[in-house]
Amino acid sequence: MKAFTRLLPALIVACLTSPAAFAASFDCSKARTLVETAICTTPSLSAKDDLLNEHYRPLQHLKIFRELERQWLREVRNRCTAVPCIEEAYDQQISRLTPVPANPQAETPALKPAQDQQPYLQIEDAAWQRFALASFPQVKGVDYAQVVDVATLDGVLNVVIFVGEHLDQTIRSPGNSYERRYFGSLYEYSDARPGLHPIVRDIRFSGWNKIGANDQGERFAGIIDGVFYYRHRVKGEAEQSMAYTLGSKAEPQPSTQLFSAESGSKRFSKARIANDLNVENYHLRLYYPYEYDSNAYDQVMDKNDKGWSLVNPVWNETRPVLYFDNSGDFACVWRVDLQNKTLEKIVPEHEAISAVPVDVLGHEAVVYLEGDKLMFAIAPGQ
Repeated sequence: MKAFTRLLPALIVACLTSPAAFAASFDCSKARTLVETAICTTPSLSAKDDLLNEHYRPLQHLKIFRELERQWLREVRNRCTAVPCIEEAYDQQISRLTPVPANPQAETPALKPAQDQQPYLQIEDAAWQRFALASFPQVKGVDYAQVVDVATLDGVLNVVIFVGEHLDQTIRSPGNSYERRYFGSLYEYSDARPGLHPIVRDIRFSGWNKIGANDQGERFAGIIDGVFYYRHRVKGEAEQSMAYTLGSKAEPQPSTQLFSAESGSKRFSKARIANDLNVENYHLRLYYPYEYDSNAYDQVMDKNDKGWSLVNPVWNETRPVLYFDNSGDFACVWRVDLQNKTLEKIVPEHEAISAVPVDVLGHEAVVYLEGDKLMFAIAPGQ
């Protein structure tokens, strides 16, 4: 408080010499805290406050931005005790709410294997902001929940999740592989309205080729142009394709269009995952395109570390970044950056699963599940 004690006399003088406070996003006649008083009496701060309000006003109907604003006020701006600190806080939040243009493909640095195949730099405390978006219903006997797909429509984040109970297990030969089927419900989250909307309840959902496996294989459910397509078993092995228009809250309708996509470990990949995560998922090795020697690869984590068990690998569509859950000793959500050769823990909670990337105003973010909550995390501001 000593720094702000030195600031207080200047604020009092400013108020006495300038009865009309500078413009601000709040009523300066009701300013009660030293931070609010500084904003109302310092022209540069008042201008930054106005600029931030211009960015925030058209976004405040969305929960993500309301939560980002609350966290920023509580944990950043209102902890300041001097004008330079407040100015820096405003600069950070204005940057956070400013759309970031996508880099042209030609300007993306060429990816190269790490030198001497050294493990990536492991970062345990990546400072991603995290908060809950919604809670999904507790289901008696539930043992499976997954983010199915995400999409941003007209600036609004939409997420589809599946919550189910284990139904049966089929053993197949050769290789003694198995397929689990789940009986459960699909829910839609829209950032422009509170809570979850049940798309359909009590179906035999067929969303992936290997439901419940570490790498789920080919996907049979996803979003295309604002429509969510999925399949469910209707009788025996027969399946029906269905379509649901996001945000409509209408009944899903039968569709002749089938959704099919590569697994998360292949879709949008910037390098090839060498090992089969359903067999050898205790470490990660990435091979690069043909211009490099066929033996050149990245050994992402130390092979001697035994606490890894990689689950739900998924590539970022716009960045050379891979995310995965870890169900081993290092349980949580991890980020693999091929360009900077880093392995970052971006969500430390051990219950965190099913991370799926999404861009928010061009900033890197993920949605994921934790317990019975749909969560959101966004990368630190640049």
